[in-house]
Amino acid sequence: MMQTDSASSDVRAQRDYRRRVISWAWYDWANHAYITTTASTFFPPYFIAIAAGSFVAADASAGGGAVSAVARDTASNVFALTVSSALLVAAVMAPIVGAYADITGMRKRLLVAVTLVASLFSSLMFVLSTGMWQLGLGLYFVTQVAMNIALGLSSSLLPHVALPEDMNRVSSLGYAMGYAGGGLLLALNACLYLFSDRIGIDQSLAVRITFLSVGVWWMSFTVPLILHVKEPPATPLAGEGRGYHPILDSFTRLAHTVRNAARYREMFKMLVAFWFYMEGIGAIILLATSYGAALGLDTAVLIVTLLMTQFVAFPYALIYGRIPEPTSRRRAVFLSMIVWTAVTLPLMGLYVNRTGGMTVSLTFVLILASQLAGVLFSFLLGRRLFSGWVRKIDTKAAVVLGLLIYTLIPVWGYFLKSQAEFFMMGWLVGTVQGGTQSLSRSIYASLTPASKSGEFFGLYGLSEKFAGILGPLLYGVVGLLTHNPRASILSISGFFVVGIYILLKLDEKTGAELAAADTGCE
Repeated sequence: MMQTDSASSDVRAQRDYRRRVISWAWYDWANHAYITTTASTFFPPYFIAIAAGSFVAADASAGGGAVSAVARDTASNVFALTVSSALLVAAVMAPIVGAYADITGMRKRLLVAVTLVASLFSSLMFVLSTGMWQLGLGLYFVTQVAMNIALGLSSSLLPHVALPEDMNRVSSLGYAMGYAGGGLLLALNACLYLFSDRIGIDQSLAVRITFLSVGVWWMSFTVPLILHVKEPPATPLAGEGRGYHPILDSFTRLAHTVRNAARYREMFKMLVAFWFYMEGIGAIILLATSYGAALGLDTAVLIVTLLMTQFVAFPYALIYGRIPEPTSRRRAVFLSMIVWTAVTLPLMGLYVNRTGGMTVSLTFVLILASQLAGVLFSFLLGRRLFSGWVRKIDTKAAVVLGLLIYTLIPVWGYFLKSQAEFFMMGWLVGTVQGGTQSLSRSIYASLTPASKSGEFFGLYGLSEKFAGILGPLLYGVVGLLTHNPRASILSISGFFVVGIYILLKLDEKTGAELAAADTGCE
């Protein structure tokens, strides 16, 4: 009877664990809708459209088309300054909010609160119309700050949601669901925008509906986390006879962490490595379309490539999370598939580069044929060829592999000639984009004391926010000096080289042992 009760208890525990993991991963599905639909695709051009008229009135000395061009440029600059300001505010606030969440035991509650604010303000963008640019900037600013703080709080729950041995898979699952959810809503909203005339609405209303849909989507898919993810325990500062001042204690804990940086040497080493290679990843994400446009590639192809990358990243993020897992029976197959894609796509690109371009549809068929051949190769031969190698690959080595593939992208970009190559490059980016970031989050989580996860993931978020400054800056400076966009894109490889070098110096085992021994008592 006791064995039956024990077996039943184990089944319930496993079921509860799976439900908790999936509920946490749904949050990535929820928040990526804002990143893909609002922040990346629809809001920037819509803001310029509703703001330009106001700046024309402010510069009535110009005339005709010149006025329009000056106004659009002014609106674009105002928007760029707002983006930078929001990222700066979020970067400063995230560690403070994280430390406060640790001390008070309010990680989940604060996450839900900032999500509610972000989703509400995102939906309120529905009311924006021509001339309402100040309100638009205000709504965007608050949403961006709240969203970036929410990302740190969500990641800080990872060590409390996942078992230590399951961290890679769970982190990868979150990234995969983020790409799938963000890509799905973007696809639906793109269809609404492109076919708005067929359903009797103008494009302006279609865009505003997309803003409304993001807020509803975001909050709706946060519900599983609210219901099934438990609030981690509080870790207040120790000290007899002292008062409880959570806000003051948050600054005290941050100051203590900075003073004792040597104690967390491996964690800070990971932060620096992450910062460097995220500069490269961020630059590729932010500058891909502008680089393609500078080479004269078709805008529609650029947009389709970015959308396609979202969906490619979904299965590959799941695959990547399994490669360093000793319990995964198909890890050699997955590694073989990554290597196959990293070799065959550049070779196909070289062929197209030498022989001339091909249509996007033919390129897509060629890529799918290559992927199908890769699956067959990996199951029939690759699992044997890579079985010995894969046993030596831990989480850090898997990230390094992804970064080596990323290093190839700017080099390929330097020689890029055709739309077909750009499409292939987008597919290759999708194979490593989710995996490198999800496993990086997993490594950082293993180096983070669970008692201080909110604070430390706030620092992680700070590093991530600032990892969008040097890449575009280097790209622009090289472009000004050489007047050659190919030289600009090639320079991005340097960030990956430096990031890989620092990551190879990381002692993950020592850092994880120190994190496990840290109980949070100051």
